Amino acid sequence: MDRVTAAVRAFYEAYPYPPGNRPDCDAYHGRLLLSYIERPEGMPKQLQLLEAGCGRGINLIAAAALQPDDQFTGIDINRVAIDEASANIRTEALANLSFQLADLLNPASLPGVSRGYDVILSYGVIHHLSDPLKGLQQLTQQLAPHGVMSLMVDGRYGRQPLDRFLQALEMISPSAGPDEQRAATARALARVAERGLFQGNCWQGTSSVDEVEFADRCLHVHERSYDIEGLWQLLDMAGLKFIRWHQPDDWSLKKIFDDEALIEQLQAIEPSMAYQLIERLTYRPKLTLVVARKEEQPRLPLTREAFLSKRFCLSPQLKRVTDESGNTEWLLRGRKLSIAAQGLPHQLLTAASQSDSGFTASQLLQQLSGESNNPQQGLNLFMQLYDLECLYAPHETDRTL
Repeated sequence: MDRVTAAVRAFYEAYPYPPGNRPDCDAYHGRLLLSYIERPEGMPKQLQLLEAGCGRGINLIAAAALQPDDQFTGIDINRVAIDEASANIRTEALANLSFQLADLLNPASLPGVSRGYDVILSYGVIHHLSDPLKGLQQLTQQLAPHGVMSLMVDGRYGRQPLDRFLQALEMISPSAGPDEQRAATARALARVAERGLFQGNCWQGTSSVDEVEFADRCLHVHERSYDIEGLWQLLDMAGLKFIRWHQPDDWSLKKIFDDEALIEQLQAIEPSMAYQLIERLTYRPKLTLVVARKEEQPRLPLTREAFLSKRFCLSPQLKRVTDESGNTEWLLRGRKLSIAAQGLPHQLLTAASQSDSGFTASQLLQQLSGESNNPQQGLNLFMQLYDLECLYAPHETDRTL
C-alpha cells in the first residue's frame, strides 16, 4: 500500500463515511443503469454488482435488500467500515451481499467474477487515489462485456468556493498541524465563509454539518477534482466513454437556458463542449455519470411500435409522497414532477406502482378509466412519462447468461 493510500485509509478509519444511517440508493439499481445502453444479448438472470469504495455499506445494504435476485459485493480499504458493514449483513440476514477489504491499486486484492461485473458503482473514490488512472483501469478490467459503470468525482468548477476556503485554512493552519486544532480553526473559518464565500451556493451550511461530513469536506488528506475536459481524457485512457448524466436536467440546454437563439447555437457544437460551458456557468460540485466501454452505445430512442410491445417498469428513482392533508406528489430524483400531480398521469403512475413484474403499455392503459378510453391519448401520455424517465424499459432476461 502506497503512502497516499495509507493516509486515506487512516483518515476514513477515523471518520467512517458516509455519516448517519439514512441510505440513498437511487443510483444503485442495476437494471435501470443497464437500460441506458444498447445490449446485443439479453440480461443475465442474476446481475453481479460491485461497489468500489462502499464505506460503511449503508447504501449497498439498502440496494441489496431491494434487489434480492441480484448479487452485490462491496469493497473498501477502510477496515473499520468493512467490519461494521459485515456485521450489518448478519443483522439484516442478507444472503446476496458480501463485503471485503481491497485496494483498487493492488489488483491481487480485488474480488472477481468469471464473466465480470454487470454494474460497477464508485462514488467519491477515484479522486482520492494516488493514481486515478490505474484505479479506473482496474475497474474497467473488472467490468463485464456490455456492462456499465456509475461514477461520481468532484467537479473542479463547482468546488471553487471550497477550494478557496481550503487555501485560506492552509495559510493559518497547515495540514501538518494537530488535527483537533486544525478542525477547530476550520469550523471558525467556515462560519465566516457562510457570510461570504459560501453564501448562496451549494456549500452554504458547511459550518454546521456533522463531524464526519465536515472532515470529508474540509480536512481530507488527499483529493483532486476534475473538469469535464480532464474527466473525458481520464475515461478515454481507461478505455471508457460517457453514456449519460445521472441527473440529465442539470445538463439540459433547454432546462438551463431560456434564449432560443442561444440554445440553437449551443446545439450545433459538440455535447462535451456544451457541458464545459454549463460547468463554468453553474455550480456542479459533483460530476455523477454513467460510462461504459468504448464500443458500447447509448440506448436508442424507442419507436412508437416498440412502446406497444416492450415491457416497462416504474423507475425506482420515482417516489410517491403524500402530505398531511392527503395530497399526493411524485418526486423524480428528489424533484417534484408537476405533470403527475393529478388526473390521467397520476392514475397511470399509480397503476404502474402496483406492478412488481413490469407491464406493457396496453396492459397498463387497460386498467385506467375515463380519458384513457382514448388509446392514442393514453399511449402519448405513456410515451411522455417514459421520456421524463418516470418509466424505463429493462432489457429482457437471457436465461443462458
